[in-house]
Amino acid sequence: MTHMSSPKSIMVEAPATMANFGPGYDTFGLCIDRPVDILEIERLDGKGIELEVSKRGYKVPLDIDENTASVAARELLRLYGKDLRSISLRMWLRKGIRPGSGLGSSAASAVSGALGVASLLGLKDKKKILMAAAKGEAVSSGTPHLDNVSPCLFGGFTVVLDHRKLDILRIKPPQMKIVVCLPEMVIETAKARELIPKHVPVKTSISHSSWASGVVHGMKAGDISLVARCLRDEIAVPARKQLIEGFDSARKEALSAGALSFSISGSGPAVYSLAEINHESIGKAMVKGFREAGVKSKFFIAMPGKGARAKTQD
Repeated sequence: MTHMSSPKSIMVEAPATMANFGPGYDTFGLCIDRPVDILEIERLDGKGIELEVSKRGYKVPLDIDENTASVAARELLRLYGKDLRSISLRMWLRKGIRPGSGLGSSAASAVSGALGVASLLGLKDKKKILMAAAKGEAVSSGTPHLDNVSPCLFGGFTVVLDHRKLDILRIKPPQMKIVVCLPEMVIETAKARELIPKHVPVKTSISHSSWASGVVHGMKAGDISLVARCLRDEIAVPARKQLIEGFDSARKEALSAGALSFSISGSGPAVYSLAEINHESIGKAMVKGFREAGVKSKFFIAMPGKGARAKTQD
């Protein structure tokens, strides 16, 4: 009987995600196909984890106790009971998702670290990979959220049914185009969370339940207009838009250009719209809206993504 040897090197591509998608605060997440983080992991002889960050990407911490990729990798080993003193890894990260953008930057690195090590060692338990990624994400955001790491790991549209039990609902979304606009400002997730109201009126709670149901149904039915109509939020967006200078102006311009919706991705400052036509015009309108407020920005058009992928290097 022939035993396959484990690969010595793995490359992971981990895509951006949009958490709090519409009315699903801390619950809904959508994977998009761009931008991506790229992580290469090589198994070496020796002990410990070495981390290198490419100068061609965005800057992130080099300390393995502060980088979400290395923390997630180490947590994955711990969850599987691997002796950290007997494993040596070299990690090389090219950070393609801007930190503090609202596009799941820290989650992408965390997922790449957990999935990469799991793939390197032939470990396949997705719940443990998810758990390890959430631990890595917590280094950046303060708490182990699943609304970014879930869509990054699984792809498509995800609903966190139970954080404690890691119970995730996975739905394949329609092939819709998402117009994303990223202004040149950084918002810290922890700071943005502090603005969320501790108490919500019953009327608001009812509205969110209705909209959330519409989003889920629209995703399953492939009804883009229904999804767009239900991408509303009266909890997080009103509290957080004050951090995004030019939000109202960009929203007005986007809707005037034909956007069917306008909301904040994650903690922001990235904003996005759904539309069935005129995507380029809507993106340019968003940039114009921010420019009128004295804020530089750029837009891109994304599609739903398939989640993080690990490839053998040798």
